[in-house]
Order: sequence, then C-alpha cells, then structure tokens
Amino acid sequence: MNPSPPVKAHSLDTFGMFSHLTPQQRRQIEQIGIIRHYHEGEIVFYEGDESRYFHFLLEGEVSIIKTTASTETILIHRFHAPSLIAEAATLKHIPYPASCESLHSSIILKISSGPFLKLLQNDPSLSIALISSLTQKISALERSLQRYSAPNAMAKVARLIREDKNVFQRLKGIEIARLIGITPETLSRTVKKLKSEGVITISKSNEVNLLLPEELNRYCG
Repeated sequence: MNPSPPVKAHSLDTFGMFSHLTPQQRRQIEQIGIIRHYHEGEIVFYEGDESRYFHFLLEGEVSIIKTTASTETILIHRFHAPSLIAEAATLKHIPYPASCESLHSSIILKISSGPFLKLLQNDPSLSIALISSLTQKISALERSLQRYSAPNAMAKVARLIREDKNVFQRLKGIEIARLIGITPETLSRTVKKLKSEGVITISKSNEVNLLLPEELNRYCG
C-alpha cells in the first residue's frame, strides 16, 4: 500500500455522492479523509477488523471475499468504482463480516466514521445517498445468495445470465466461475450446453444473446 497523498477536491468529483457539496463541505472531507492506493491483490481490510472507516472506491475494482469454517474462500461480490464498500458494518460499529481485496490498481478514500456521521447529520442528501447505497448492497447480497443456493451448476449459470448477461464481457471465465462457486471446466460445459440447445448465443466479443428466455427461466429453478 502506497503512502497516502492529501485528498484533492477534484478526486471527489468522481463520486456522485459528493458532487453537490459546497466548497466548505469539500474542505471538511479533505480534512477528515485520506487517499489510499492499493495494488492488485492487496487487502483493504480483513474479515474481523474493526470498522473505523467509510471506504469510498474512487478508481478501480475490489472483491468482497469470505472464508467459511472449512477455510473455503467465497467470492461475495465485486465492486467497480465509484462505490461505497462495507458501509453497513461501519454504521453498525461491528467488525467487517468479510475481507476486501483490491483487483488491479485501486484508489480508495477512507473517512473516519465519527466525523463523517456528523456530516450526515447536517446534510440530508448525503444520508439519502448512503441509504441508496445500502439498498443496492442488499440487492447484490440477495442475488449472490440466490446463485449459491442454486441446486446445480446449470441453475447457477442460468441465474447469472438472467441477472447480468454482460458479465461475460467484463470478466474472464475463471473469475465468473469463482463468482458462482463452480469450476471453470463446469462453467465451460454448461455454457456450451446452453448454446447447443439454442438458449443463448455468444459473439466473438463475448456478448450473450438470449434466444429462449422461458427455457433459461426453467433452468434457473
């Protein structure tokens, strides 16, 4: 992790939650926030760490991962900038329930919870933006749980395509397989089956076209 440079006002422009702030509020953010640069594979925080900061992902991408009792690592979700990370734990003053790992190169604005909560009290629009972020996280968690609770590999792949068919353009096969808890080989066989049955087609640019949505829904279970 590289040393933290000061927070610059222009860096806040990348985060919509801060776009309406007055110059005075921006100066407050600059005073209570620190910028951290993370390299690929670096851990932003570990599961069980004390949640003392709000983390604002300004650039890059991170993954939220959790270790099970059998030491299996489960990929819960991936977040692209701009995004808030693990704000629920910070709001509730509980340890982080999962770990956060930087994918590629990422820039994160860390703001101490106490000072930021005071800002929320004085700015209802910030509170609304935080609530919106929490709502999106709940939806993402529900989708993740649905994928992992699917009865078989076909159901997992079908549910993923139904939710986000563009994922094949963003992620590599090994990353998609990890996201839904199957092996890359199983993912390849399952996608091949869907293509052979005419349920989907995949272009050279990995764009998925859904031809038989009812059949896909049947596979979703």
